[in-house]
Amino acid sequence: MAEIRLRDIHKRFGRFQLFRGFSLGCPDHAYLCLLGPSGCGKTTLMRIIAGLAAPDAGDVLIGGRRVNDLLPAIRNVGLAFQNYALYPHLSVAGNLAFPLRAPVRRAHYNEADIRAAVKRIAALLKIDSLLDRHVNQLSGGQQQRVALGRALIHDPQVLLLDEPVTHLDARLRYEMRAEIKLLHDRIGTTTIHVTHDQREALAMGDLIAVMREGELEQIGTPLKLYDTPATAFIAGFVGDPPMSLLHARLATDGSRPALHIGASSLPLAAELSAQARTAKSPDVLLGLRPQQVTLVEPERGDVVAAVYSHEMVGREQQLLVSMAADTIRCRMKQPIQVVAGTKVGLNLSLVGAKLFDAISGKSLADLH
Repeated sequence: MAEIRLRDIHKRFGRFQLFRGFSLGCPDHAYLCLLGPSGCGKTTLMRIIAGLAAPDAGDVLIGGRRVNDLLPAIRNVGLAFQNYALYPHLSVAGNLAFPLRAPVRRAHYNEADIRAAVKRIAALLKIDSLLDRHVNQLSGGQQQRVALGRALIHDPQVLLLDEPVTHLDARLRYEMRAEIKLLHDRIGTTTIHVTHDQREALAMGDLIAVMREGELEQIGTPLKLYDTPATAFIAGFVGDPPMSLLHARLATDGSRPALHIGASSLPLAAELSAQARTAKSPDVLLGLRPQQVTLVEPERGDVVAAVYSHEMVGREQQLLVSMAADTIRCRMKQPIQVVAGTKVGLNLSLVGAKLFDAISGKSLADLH
């Protein structure tokens, strides 16, 4: 068993309090992505699990065993750093073998064992033809494989990956994401993968834990986070592209619940009406996916906005349009000729839309 559990973690850096009772669980054999913007505490959390940083309070458990007082070398954790941290004076084989020759493990492996382990892990990662090369002779993708091999060669209970593909170009990032996930499927090591790239997390994670300013916003499967974001922050962060968030106000149009956006009033269907009744304030945020926004002539739209920018994404054109303080994303299968500042109309479909409290950011669906 290699379940990872963080329980009531506190961590302070001088006067700055990063974690105030942070708790998180990663099931045995799971691939968990820690997702969040820079500075939210992802890497610090990983370092606490590895034993490279100590919490001020709280418990770190691996396989049900409290490991706070264990040195990093005896926690049986494999760690692949963002910058690879390979030894340039050693060959690929020397880098792979290094963890087995470390003082804490040296007595458990003879040279025949080490050679066999290097051969096994190199074959697994398809770098067996590179064993005699020095790491400065390798490409970025090859160096990443060596770093992974070094983290895996001692058969760790837990694998920790810190932004493992950040330094690679777009094509290599895509290939390495697939290879790392296939590797996990084969060996089943409980894995925590730190990333700020939501597309990477959605593609790789069995579970995604979204962090913000030292707190856990939501944990769940990629589909759950995409379909039922618990907060406006997650709605505006997860997805490709993420939801557009519009400031709106709950009201009644005659006897029917409605949503006022700018000068327009949109009737609410039964599901959103039920959520609206739980609102603590009439001020809400409306979450819309691009497919819920249709571009029309200004006089025919529910609302009028101005084009802020546009770009081609694959075969589709993506428009960013602005309306007061809000930015809305639209996608067009048939590109249109527009320039920044062009006035456009938007028809908004509330089928599948999400409502969030404008102050707390919490989903009204969770309050319903």
